[in-house]
Amino acid sequence: MSTRNRSRSRPDTADTVLESGFDVAADTSLPQAALARCLHEIPNYVVLRNEEDIFENLRRGGDVDLLVGDVALAERMLIRHLGPAIRIIRSSYVTGYSYDWGHLDLLPTIEWRGARYLRTDAVLQRRRVSARGWPVPRIADEAVISWLTSLLWGGFFKERYATVIRQAVEIDGVAFRQALTEAVGRKWGFRLWRAAADGRPEASADWAHSLRRVVWWRACLSSPVRTVLRWLAFVIGQLRLRFEPPVPWIAILDTRDRLESSVSNEIVQRLGVCPFATVTAFPWHPRRIGRAQFSQLTVDPLGRLRREPISWWTVLAHAADWVVAYWTRVVHLRAKGYIPACDGTSVDLLVDFARDREAARRLARLLWPLLPKPDLVFVLDSEPEVVTLAASDGLQSDVARRNHAYKAFVRQVPAGYVLNAGLPPGTLADEIQGAIRAWLLTRSAVRLGGTQAPIAAVPAANDRALNAAPTFLSRGDDSRRPAR
Repeated sequence: MSTRNRSRSRPDTADTVLESGFDVAADTSLPQAALARCLHEIPNYVVLRNEEDIFENLRRGGDVDLLVGDVALAERMLIRHLGPAIRIIRSSYVTGYSYDWGHLDLLPTIEWRGARYLRTDAVLQRRRVSARGWPVPRIADEAVISWLTSLLWGGFFKERYATVIRQAVEIDGVAFRQALTEAVGRKWGFRLWRAAADGRPEASADWAHSLRRVVWWRACLSSPVRTVLRWLAFVIGQLRLRFEPPVPWIAILDTRDRLESSVSNEIVQRLGVCPFATVTAFPWHPRRIGRAQFSQLTVDPLGRLRREPISWWTVLAHAADWVVAYWTRVVHLRAKGYIPACDGTSVDLLVDFARDREAARRLARLLWPLLPKPDLVFVLDSEPEVVTLAASDGLQSDVARRNHAYKAFVRQVPAGYVLNAGLPPGTLADEIQGAIRAWLLTRSAVRLGGTQAPIAAVPAANDRALNAAPTFLSRGDDSRRPAR
């Protein structure tokens, strides 16, 4: 059973989330009837792409894109029929809602980084009803949106849209050419039209840079003030995603030597693609600067390998390397909705340098509050007998020191958990995924205007079978955490 510390000074977060209407238990079944009612009640919208079978597309792991005239009203309809989303990612040009069963995007405009190339009201006014009864763009508008979206945002041509482009040429050729001219001007509109008419739209991949420049300048000449304001909104939105990431950064720390234990790697592989987020492994170890110092090993009188004391310069290089890795790589992954899973954190400064020179130890403690730290920390605690059987004397001392440091670190982060490393990786992956889901639910409540709540707990172990093996050995004690 799970053994949680009951001396916390704050109410249990799971109770807070449940009382606020957020269901912690996952339900991956597609609420087809509720989603259909929601789509029928949202006014003034069209389904962009994948309209041929919305529900089957969601079951396959796809998403649904809706161009809406009123994002706020559409969001209220989503919450009313489908409940609050687990994950919400807001930017200037799209708001994404992730559920256990799929993902929906609400788009207010058709633009590229603030430069609008098709008017939303015009696309909605020209909409038609598909054979399945859904409002969809006119085939000419659908072809332009599908074609230019991948070109402008990704710089490539997506082969799956070649069919709709060919249909637009054959069925709605005049309107298609007019829509291309409206989007990118007469010169580039004609070039795109010729490529589509000749059956080679993939050639447009070489024109992505020029098309971006044309779209931007046409938007500036047409409406300079609004374009600049939309560009500023785009920049502010991207900065917000980096300083207030929509997904957690997690650390899976093994008390055994990382080089000899692959438990954390197996867990990340088993997590794979969550229904509401993608967990990606982000291995980090000290590199570049100071690597030579880490390799200075000597043999003590008993024949055991010992590392030479590390200087303050190596500590500083280690900390700088960690800060650079976070702000150049981790933060961008989080902004895109990926959940980085690290097998090392900045706490390794204190663990690795605990027995070094006094100056190095003091510098490590001084830098500690300045370093970025993960939102969720999971310590895989090895059973003492397992460590004893598998480790030499020197490794046992390292494991004990790392174990103590990691458990102390758990108490200093907003949500830290100590897991039984002896359990199967699949069981541990389920527990970690549950903690990630609870974190996202809490963040979703805040983004929807709910009351700020602490991090939600994973469902209690007494909800499982009574004879189940213990999963959580302990959880961070809030009463011992420093006041904020």
